[in-house]
Amino acid sequence: MNNEIELTLKEILSNYTWLFVVGVVALLFRTTIARAVDGIMIFAGHNYNTDDVVEIEMEGKTFPGRLVRVGVWSTVIYLYWIKNGEVVGGSKMVVSNDKLKDLKICKPLPLLDLHKYKDNVTDNTD
Repeated sequence: MNNEIELTLKEILSNYTWLFVVGVVALLFRTTIARAVDGIMIFAGHNYNTDDVVEIEMEGKTFPGRLVRVGVWSTVIYLYWIKNGEVVGGSKMVVSNDKLKDLKICKPLPLLDLHKYKDNVTDNTD
């Protein structure tokens, strides 16, 4: 009886060891895999592209910036310090792609000449 149990255990261990190893590796590299998926989604999603002008809200202030590089693992943003309407400095900010979702990032729309649209609304106050 003990011999049969021992043989059965050896057979189970030899057949399913690879499954155990794959499970341990997946647990060890769980964050790396999650970051890779987030990076691929940002990189392939085209929500953010290189040279996009953005506004980033941090610490209650809004900073203009430019996306310099959108990679699989991280995104590089140049932030500009503005004083009296002029750029007086700036900084380089490297953000892991899985942390981009935590930032409030706005992409301003290009300026439109609204004067050509001034007659497209009818006035119903008559």
